[in-house]
Amino acid sequence: MLNFSENSSIGLFKRVTFRTLAALPCGILLFAGCLCVQASSFSIDREATIQYDLGGVRMPEWSGGALVTFVSNQTPAPVILSFDDRGRQLSPLILTIPESETIDLLDAARGSDGMVVACGKVYDHSGRGTGFLAVFGTTGVELTVIRLYPYSPSRIAVAADGSIWTAGPEDANPMAAMDSTPPGSGVVRHFDRAGKMIGAVIARSEFSSRFMVEYGWLRAARGRIGWYTGPTNGPGSRYYEILSDGTVRKYPVISINKSEVVNGLALTDDGRTYVTTADNRNHTWRFLSIGGPDQTWIQPSLPGQFGRAFLYGAEGDRLVFYHRDRFTVAFVNVSN
Repeated sequence: MLNFSENSSIGLFKRVTFRTLAALPCGILLFAGCLCVQASSFSIDREATIQYDLGGVRMPEWSGGALVTFVSNQTPAPVILSFDDRGRQLSPLILTIPESETIDLLDAARGSDGMVVACGKVYDHSGRGTGFLAVFGTTGVELTVIRLYPYSPSRIAVAADGSIWTAGPEDANPMAAMDSTPPGSGVVRHFDRAGKMIGAVIARSEFSSRFMVEYGWLRAARGRIGWYTGPTNGPGSRYYEILSDGTVRKYPVISINKSEVVNGLALTDDGRTYVTTADNRNHTWRFLSIGGPDQTWIQPSLPGQFGRAFLYGAEGDRLVFYHRDRFTVAFVNVSN
């Protein structure tokens, strides 16, 4: 399924698909809990048509100049798919790990130089699992896999400098209700291109639930990493940014209701952050923006052609949206 909600083994969260989004009526915006002002103007630069039915895949993300997703998950050899800004499919990448029975990919991202990274859990023939980080070189031929036990990353992004950021808990006992992360340990971790950990931020003690650490969205832009924590549906999530010098900035909480889902996050190089949400129960969706931790989330207006939309990500100062159907990608210019 095309799941951009939570992949929870204990059933607390449902997977959300493009088909779920398609049930949301067009043209209904919810103006609640945010200041509705037009701080920027938005215009469609162009559209690209993907020659692949994304209806059965994991929720794609735009990173490193391509739309990235994966198929054949929870098998011995998941496949990472990428599509360029003209909709053309790039060479698929097959992830295999020696002595593994099943690989459960949880996230994948691309760097601007073509490096592709992925994270998730790998299980051996006895059913024992461990978190991993996989790094495909820029040619797609060289693959490095690092087992990270007990750390189990579920979100991943590639910074502008080519280093790798992940979010997730330590999970020494997967059957336990709580994760095993020490309270003082950082759950957002920083790795070099070889997979060596070089730092960790945002202590586990900041969060009341493992689901706040396991789920959400992780995105990169010039000079910063953005992390919208789990759970992505209903209230309780937070948004943080980590700057290139290691500074962590905590942003105001977005006011969302119990049936609302945050389905997209994008960071632009001009310093702004954007979020999209959907509420199928109330047939509404929102597009939100903020310029810094000392500001307020606002709700700008998208071009009239957008009956509904959600964010795949950003490229420079352009936003990249799902638009109209699961085959169409829209590139939107932002003018301040």
